[in-house]
Amino acid sequence: MALSGDVNKEIKRVSNLVQYKDASKATIEKVATLNLWKRQIDIESKFTVEADKVLAKKLFDDYLANYEFDSFSDLNTLSDLIFEEVLKTNLQKDINKVLADETSKYIPEKSIKSLQDVEDRVLKFKSALGINKEDKGQDDLTALQMLQKRFDKYINFNRNEFTMVCGSCGQPTLIRRRVKDFDVLKHPFFCGRFYYNSRGMSLVKEGIWTREQYAWVFHTHPDYVDWCIKHEHEIPDVENFTREEIEEYISKNPYLRKEKIPENILNYKEEK
Repeated sequence: MALSGDVNKEIKRVSNLVQYKDASKATIEKVATLNLWKRQIDIESKFTVEADKVLAKKLFDDYLANYEFDSFSDLNTLSDLIFEEVLKTNLQKDINKVLADETSKYIPEKSIKSLQDVEDRVLKFKSALGINKEDKGQDDLTALQMLQKRFDKYINFNRNEFTMVCGSCGQPTLIRRRVKDFDVLKHPFFCGRFYYNSRGMSLVKEGIWTREQYAWVFHTHPDYVDWCIKHEHEIPDVENFTREEIEEYISKNPYLRKEKIPENILNYKEEK
C-alpha cells in the first residue's frame, strides 16, 4: 500500500486540478487513493513476452474503463484475473495450432485440462469482482447501477457536444446530436466545447497549411489557431476526471485522438 506521504501528495495534486476545484474533501481523497492503487498494480511486470504485456495492459485498461473498483484488494484480484485471461489466450492459440496441423490426430489431453482449469479460475475471479455476466446472483438493480456509472462517465466526456449557449439569455442549453438513419453523426468542427478541427490543425502543424489558410477555411482568426495549438492539452475539456482517466478514455475513442495525416498528403508537401 502507498505511504501516507504519497497519498497526501496525490491529494494535493488532484485538488489543484480544475475539474476538482469544487469537489468535496472525501471525493478528492477517494480519487487520489484510486490513482495510487492503479499505479501500484504493475500488470506488465507479471509477463516476460512483449505480446503478453501488451494484451495485459489492454485488458487492464478496458476493465478500469468499464467497471468500478473500490479497494486495492479488488485491483489485486483484477490483476490475477488478467493473468489467467492472458494464459487462457495463449492456451487457445496453442490448441488452434494443433487443430490447424493436418498431421495431428488429436489435441493433447493435458492442453484441454489446462484450458478448463484456467477457464474455471477466470470465472472465479470474475464472480469475486462482480463482473461475471453469467452470475445469476447479480440482481437487476446492481446491473442498472453499473450501467449508470458508465453512463455518468460518458456524459462528462461528451456533455459539451450536446450543449449550446442561448443567444438571448446566455444560459447553456442541452440539445441532441443530429442523427441520420439512426446513426449518431459526430460534428467535425467541434471537440468538447472548442471550435476545433483536429485534421485541419494537423495540417497546420505539419506546415501543409498556414495559420491563415486554416482560419479562412473554418471562418476564424489566425490568432485563434495559435491559441488552439498552444492549449491542445486542454482539448477536450471535461469535468470530474483525472488526467489519467481522460487519457485512458481518449485512447479508446478515435475521434478524440490526434489525427494521422495520410501518406499521400504528406508526400504532396514534399513535392511542393
